[in-house]
Amino acid sequence: MNKQKTYINTPNILLLIVLILAVFAQTLPLIQVLNFEFSFVFSIILFLASGILTIHYLRKFKSFGVLPAIIRIKYKSYLLLLFFPLLISILSNLMFQICPFCDGILYYFIIVLPAFYIGFVLGAFAFWSNKQFAYIIFVLIFCLFAFIPLLEFYIYPQVYFYNIIVGIIPGTIYDEEILISGKLILFRLSQILLLTILLFTMFKVGTVIKKNRILLMLSTFLGAILFFLLKPFLGFSTSENNLYNNLTMSVLSTTFEIRYTDNLTQKNIQLLGLEHFYYMSEIENKTKLSTPKNLISFIFRDANQKGALFGSKAANVAKPWMNQIFLDYNSTENTLEHELTHIYAAQIGSTPFKIAGGFNMAMLEGYAMAIEDNYSGYDIHYMALLAKESGYNFNIPELFSKFNFFGQTSSLSYITAGSFIKFLIERYGIDKVNLVYQDLDFVKNFDKQIEVLESDYMEFLQALNYPINKHRANLFFGRNPITKKVCPRTVANDLSFAWKIYNEQNYYTAKVSFTKIYNYSNSYSALLGLVYSNSKLEFYAESLKLLANKISEFEGTSSYYSALLNLSDQYAYNQKFSEADSVYKLLQEYEPTLRYKNLAEIRTELIAKNLIFEYLQGSDFDKYVILKSINTDKLFDSSIPVLIELSERLDENIDGILSFLTGLNLENVSSNTAFEISKYLMKNNHYRESLKFAEIAVEKCVQKYELPIYKSHQKKVEWLSNTVFK
Repeated sequence: MNKQKTYINTPNILLLIVLILAVFAQTLPLIQVLNFEFSFVFSIILFLASGILTIHYLRKFKSFGVLPAIIRIKYKSYLLLLFFPLLISILSNLMFQICPFCDGILYYFIIVLPAFYIGFVLGAFAFWSNKQFAYIIFVLIFCLFAFIPLLEFYIYPQVYFYNIIVGIIPGTIYDEEILISGKLILFRLSQILLLTILLFTMFKVGTVIKKNRILLMLSTFLGAILFFLLKPFLGFSTSENNLYNNLTMSVLSTTFEIRYTDNLTQKNIQLLGLEHFYYMSEIENKTKLSTPKNLISFIFRDANQKGALFGSKAANVAKPWMNQIFLDYNSTENTLEHELTHIYAAQIGSTPFKIAGGFNMAMLEGYAMAIEDNYSGYDIHYMALLAKESGYNFNIPELFSKFNFFGQTSSLSYITAGSFIKFLIERYGIDKVNLVYQDLDFVKNFDKQIEVLESDYMEFLQALNYPINKHRANLFFGRNPITKKVCPRTVANDLSFAWKIYNEQNYYTAKVSFTKIYNYSNSYSALLGLVYSNSKLEFYAESLKLLANKISEFEGTSSYYSALLNLSDQYAYNQKFSEADSVYKLLQEYEPTLRYKNLAEIRTELIAKNLIFEYLQGSDFDKYVILKSINTDKLFDSSIPVLIELSERLDENIDGILSFLTGLNLENVSSNTAFEISKYLMKNNHYRESLKFAEIAVEKCVQKYELPIYKSHQKKVEWLSNTVFK
């Protein structure tokens, strides 16, 4: 009886698996577009496939020396494996997508192609090391390289990672813009060079002399460790020393250190230091947790510096296990207390990263939001009720399950998680919330299922009886989550380039770029760039027609109110003042925020005074002078916050705006304007004057949902004033 040997066609199976995965990828958000995410995923898949295929052929021919022959004979198998995913993605994009894929092809060649080659070399290395256990060795190598970013995240301040398999991991926080940089190309070339040297050295050493093989394996292992240690010096990682060398200035106290750049003034740093002391005292009182020791705050000059050194332009971050927070200076006012809360919560964290149990992001961010209790100047209970009553529904059990925190608009996730945790603190006390932060066991800590707690919470929100402004809800919640955006990476990169051209005053080229982006993405930012470019080129009629035709597409979204403001501006540019006035008044009626209302009221007043055209066309200085002029006879309340904003942009000495404010009759100032004046004075270290206006803001406040914010600000300014002048 003849025994038939079972033959498994590994190359065809691998090719089939890759094909199935490539087709399946076309159904997945983000990955379906030929861009960074697609290349990221398939760099992993093809790294593994290339290594497995190489080991298969070497085991089949049972000799490492035949590798060159394998390449010559089997090159078609390798090429099919490498390029089929790219071909499928291109065809899918041509048939079903509208995104340009030139960048995607570049990503594929810079990320996937090196990964495929590296997988080939390391597969050969695994076989060369031990024929019998080649597959196991290769998988262990893969696991090691996959683990390295986690190690770097834990020991280094950064949230970006250069990795041998995927090329680059841009950060743990999603930034849409990823540019193919010279540093990424250099990193890939260096990896290809080092792996090529390893490949030729394996041929040189051979497999006969065991001592030589062991020596090369040991050298390879030590070389990999050396490269890891040298990454900060080569610019592929950021160590704490790198940050100290770039953030050279320091404020040191017994409990914290602030590292910052020399562009900040003494008054900036004085307030920043005082705010650290104030917020740490407040958080300690609210959480009943002790003040952490050896806290370090790294304050970057701006988002660009933070992106280059830390890896996330958009988001500020805390690393609780390191007692470190990372912020750009321009956002400290809005995020310092939030990030400091994460550091305090490390004391009740239960993972190696000292964060919420089970790495639950809703609990992690909800806790910090509850303690901060401020979202863009609004009480978070008010914002949660606003979302619910405006049709932006949320499910608390689902939100606190797995990683569903990222499944909806980020503003909705942060606000609802924060409001729910704040409710638990108010009803059950901080001690029980501190316990549930550790284990996420609501039944054990509250004697209720989370579904029951949600029902109680919804009843609580309803009882608040706050007025509901659906337009405000649309502004804050009418955004698509990242998984539903059109071509997010391509749009972000193209917009960055287009706005750069615009800022260089090359308006015609910018117009062409913005038009191209808008045509494939329907991006509001692209439409706005096109309108701005037209205005600079004095193509007013074209912009008016464009906005009038397109504005309905943005109704119900966060962009609608900016579009309304710009539409009315275009009416004014075209000297259709009655139409402009009508839309400005509509925006005042909608009142998505007080700032939008102020801007619309200013423009209505300027139409009445025949100054609207000069204002819209003017520079910041021209706008500043015009707004001052309309306050000559009496206070025009809506203009004061905008005047302050312009004064800051013009870097005017505070004495100028103080002198102007002193000459006004401020008896009829509104609570919001008093609040804005108080914040401005506080930022300029005029704490006593700031306190006067903070008290006026509280005294004149008529909206219940604004009062907690104004009172919190008053308390802070009172503490600053007492601390400085005691």
